[in-house]
Amino acid sequence: MSDIGDAATAFEKLLGRAATANEREELRRVQSALGLKDNDALWLVLFALQYYEGLYRQFPKAIANEANRVLAETRTAADMVIRSSTEAARAELVKAVATVARDVARDVARRQMTQWMIVGMLVGAALMGLGILIGGRLGA
Repeated sequence: MSDIGDAATAFEKLLGRAATANEREELRRVQSALGLKDNDALWLVLFALQYYEGLYRQFPKAIANEANRVLAETRTAADMVIRSSTEAARAELVKAVATVARDVARDVARRQMTQWMIVGMLVGAALMGLGILIGGRLGA
């Protein structure tokens, strides 16, 4: 049981690549534990299981990579939505402030116009009263 040459060669043919040092050591351990010979038919089952185990070991990495990619895309999309919403809110705020400022200016102008009209009417009434008073004294 010193070398697993035939089993390792069959393993490499099945997987389509050279066995790593760890895989060769694992094959030796399995051979020793199960008392397998190099030409034992159980090797094919073990190789197939080893092949699928290698595939399944890749899934967590692939899932993590895909999750990270989706997370990055989601963050990018969320950032764009936040920026867009912020800009829209700013535009609405500017519009609202302009509308309020225009309304306030219009109300102030109306008040001032009303005050000047009242002052003008009072001055006109005073002048008229003064005219009547002076006219009454001159006519009398």
